[in-house]
Amino acid sequence: MENLKKLDLFGSALNLNINRNDKQYKSVIGGITSFLLYFCSLAYFVYKIYLWQSGQIQPKITSQSTTFDYQEYVFEQPPIEINMNSWDEDPFDLKNNYIAFAYRQSDAEIKAAPQIIIPTQKNISGSSSYIIPQNIYLILNPTNKNNDGQKSDVKGILFIAVCDKQLAPYNITCASEEKLQSFIEKFQGIDIWINVNIYNTETKQMLGVVLKFEMKLDFYAPFISQIQFKITEQDVDDNVFITTLEKSKYISQCNIFTQPLSQITFTNELGIQGFGMFMISLSSDGNKLKITYPKLGEILSDFGSIMSTLLSIKIIAQLINSYLLDEQILYQIIASYFPDFKYHQIQKDLFGRIKSVQINNKPQDLEQYQFKLDMLKEKARNKINFINQVYELSRLQFIVQGLINKKTIIESINYKLGIKWEQNENEICSQRMNILELQSYDFTILSLEQLEKLDDIKIYDLT
Repeated sequence: MENLKKLDLFGSALNLNINRNDKQYKSVIGGITSFLLYFCSLAYFVYKIYLWQSGQIQPKITSQSTTFDYQEYVFEQPPIEINMNSWDEDPFDLKNNYIAFAYRQSDAEIKAAPQIIIPTQKNISGSSSYIIPQNIYLILNPTNKNNDGQKSDVKGILFIAVCDKQLAPYNITCASEEKLQSFIEKFQGIDIWINVNIYNTETKQMLGVVLKFEMKLDFYAPFISQIQFKITEQDVDDNVFITTLEKSKYISQCNIFTQPLSQITFTNELGIQGFGMFMISLSSDGNKLKITYPKLGEILSDFGSIMSTLLSIKIIAQLINSYLLDEQILYQIIASYFPDFKYHQIQKDLFGRIKSVQINNKPQDLEQYQFKLDMLKEKARNKINFINQVYELSRLQFIVQGLINKKTIIESINYKLGIKWEQNENEICSQRMNILELQSYDFTILSLEQLEKLDDIKIYDLT
């Protein structure tokens, strides 16, 4: 059993009470400090939870550039808008057309014929814009390897052509020859709006971003411009407790490379003359993005660190309480030797300094009283140290030995000195207590409990 006791991890230490009801000394200053700490801690916790729930705490974002060998992507929204604001008339009007568009999508094995696109118009700041068809489907496979069912590389080509009579089957009527020639001579350029996406970490939704480019066009010096869209593969972990990844990919950036092209080459590709073409493809360069939102454990950990900082203020309150406790104990020791001390009317200021003293309603000289009180406090402080208590106990032992013979003291140790549990105890118990008979009220005769019951204090000089 003794060995089992040694293994006990939950042993309880003996703690003495400060007074009858409290195991710790507590003060008003400590209570105010504790209230402020609780209030600040709760307010900060609620604030952090609000920021967390509203998405205002920035997540951890890890970005890595990478190279893709294979990618497929379907544009759910038009990736390109072409706008022109510098012409008096709408150049895309089907009944008085200046510019026509053709789009061809082809892979490495099949080269499809260009298809004339019927313009779709919408007003943006009072101007007309042309949008290429939706649901464009591109594939990146530069090596054209057919691994695990991979498809061949697919690109798109957008032609910007001058209106021609060959477009009549598409219900497109060109402007007059004079207007077309004037348009060719005076036409300067177009605005290209390319739509990409970014992820909004606060709302956890995709946001569309428009990249604007201005291109100068010359009918006599056509261009070929390669638009390469960069794909970002994204993993989002927004679970509160465990790691769960929500995967997605989107177009986050594009590169444009432009070079001149002969009119003959353009005509051979489309069959009519024009200003240039855009080759649309996926770039092999891309990004891998991982977004990890704060979890509940991180919020609590952050709250705990702030709490540790706030609780450092408790040192001040503890020092104040230690000082007040020390003062209270010294005053009680003095009152034990000078019973009328507790009737002294002492007034103190906010910082605990004595302002005035009255004894029996008679004012006392503050300087003399403070000097005597400090002297008594110093003596009381010396009395309560452990070595002094052992010394005083040893003196009491010698005094008792001088009053009672040693044999009586030794016999009294063997349970023969004490109080009878009941007055009608059996004879055996009476024989054990035949040295000194005590009554039940002797149990507290010297305790503070009896002192508190007295209405008046009588002081006896033990001489």
